[in-house]
Amino acid sequence: MAYKEEFIDLHGRKIQLLSDGSGEPLLYLHSAGGEVAWLPFFEMLSRDFKVYVPAHPGFAKSEGLDKIDTIHDLVFHYTDLMDALGLKTALVAGLSLGGWTAAELAVHHPERVRKLVLMGAVGLYWNGAPRMPDIFAASGPQTRDLIFFDPKSELAKAVIPDNPSSEQLELTLKAREATARVGWNPYLYDPRLLERLYRITMPTLLIWGDTDRLVAPEYAKAYEKGIKGSRLVTIEKCGHAPPVERPEPTAKAVAQFFKS
Repeated sequence: MAYKEEFIDLHGRKIQLLSDGSGEPLLYLHSAGGEVAWLPFFEMLSRDFKVYVPAHPGFAKSEGLDKIDTIHDLVFHYTDLMDALGLKTALVAGLSLGGWTAAELAVHHPERVRKLVLMGAVGLYWNGAPRMPDIFAASGPQTRDLIFFDPKSELAKAVIPDNPSSEQLELTLKAREATARVGWNPYLYDPRLLERLYRITMPTLLIWGDTDRLVAPEYAKAYEKGIKGSRLVTIEKCGHAPPVERPEPTAKAVAQFFKS
């Protein structure tokens, strides 16, 4: 898988960026798991699009966490990064924390998002909503149970091992710290986002795993109800991370939507 890794100087902060492919630009915003690696999912999408996979500030090799206190700071960050990349607008897809960020970007800067894909997106809450499990307190096996349809699979154990290396442990701790900066209190949601979803007017696709134990189907329905004209696709035998666990059907759904 031939891809390019580079570091963008963004107002004095080093931002890690993976990219490959050609065609219309597609910006992927990763989850709290920090999937900043050239996954098969990205390789498939790069056949049709110029795929950009940046690491959020504080994740992987990116700097700048000291400038991030809220989800809205992440939105400012991504408008700045798009400017640095020369992207006036882009196709935007996000998973979980990245889905929340993508939704906020679409709410506040709809002119920057041509089409939107939200996958297992957090970011919402309302009275009576199913309570999301505490990912900050989960151990390796508990996290696998929350994320994967088959937590005992080789893939699940490779992504979230019982005995992580020192490098894997460091990346995990960095990811949790960075996630906590924007999602600790309130827990992984913006109290105003639900009432602002009407501002998302670009074509929007929602993708959820049929066995998502972290973000219940009720959240997908809330996004679908709040975003006029949006459509929900369910990936079978899949947990919270469709791009990781079921890359082929997920990439197919994303590519078909973005090309339509």
